[in-house]
Amino acid sequence: MKKLILTFLTLFLLLAPRLWASEMDTIPLTFESEGHTLKGRLLLPKNRTGKVPVILFFVGSGGNSSYATDYRNFLQFFLKSPLENEPVSFLFFDKRGVGESEGKWQNTDFLQRALDGKNAALHIKDHPDIDAERIYVVGHSQGGWIVQICLSEYPELFAGGISMAGPTFDVKKQLINDYQSAFICNKDLAPEKALKKAKRRVNRDLTIISLFPLQENWKQLKVIRKFDPKEYLLNVKKPLLLLFAENDRLVNPEWSLEHLRELYPNGFPDNFTYHIAAGENHSFKTSPFCFKGAWSDLKFSENTRDVMADWIKNEIGNVQEAGIRSKTAN
Repeated sequence: MKKLILTFLTLFLLLAPRLWASEMDTIPLTFESEGHTLKGRLLLPKNRTGKVPVILFFVGSGGNSSYATDYRNFLQFFLKSPLENEPVSFLFFDKRGVGESEGKWQNTDFLQRALDGKNAALHIKDHPDIDAERIYVVGHSQGGWIVQICLSEYPELFAGGISMAGPTFDVKKQLINDYQSAFICNKDLAPEKALKKAKRRVNRDLTIISLFPLQENWKQLKVIRKFDPKEYLLNVKKPLLLLFAENDRLVNPEWSLEHLRELYPNGFPDNFTYHIAAGENHSFKTSPFCFKGAWSDLKFSENTRDVMADWIKNEIGNVQEAGIRSKTAN
């Protein structure tokens, strides 16, 4: 019995600092965007001593993508846990028509999603505990596209961002990418043959969807099918980390880099950083390309988590130092 108690006390003493460090004040968030009431949470570190930077997160596609459910473990692993000892706050909100947020996600285009992010940031930027000069955006999958738009369209508001598995090519090519991967993994087709079949299938499906968008996902696709991030990527002047995964079946990293090289034939701008996560899939879990087992058996990547955390800490520090130098000079 004594041995059991000692073991419990030892575990408690080891884990207690970690548990205390992760404590945060949770503030319910309600704001308006284009006539819709959107809801989420602002998480502030309890041990804050001054104004802190904030990370605003954009979820991926679909009606089930919520920061509180589908993305709960993802956010804990990639953002909250690695930054728990840092003076950093988080802003999470559900997109239109998800959770308690009003509107219809399937009728919302990417510019509107970016506008919702802008309005969320405007809502909290004057909070006494928020450093308005250090508001960052992070997004996964479709949310990565939204990050690219935000940094392009609202540079006065956002200090930088991370696009996690966000394509640098257009929606149509992303669909082709998805179909090609499925034909390779499910039909055992060679990549070139799978690509030809994928292009034919996407052309057919887009024609049908434009005429008869019967399902919610089809309605969304009809709204976003012509989106191309080209003009936004060319206009991004703030720091941007582009994260890709080697075994991503939805966003081919080589296709993404190829598009970036077409946009910047003389070399990527200094504010761009990219990282290809070896042996990882679209969710940055360690996985072979054609994994067919249980998704729950896969583990999130510690390497990608560390790459993100290092980038965030570095950028937050750089902006803070620049602000201090500016105040000193004045």
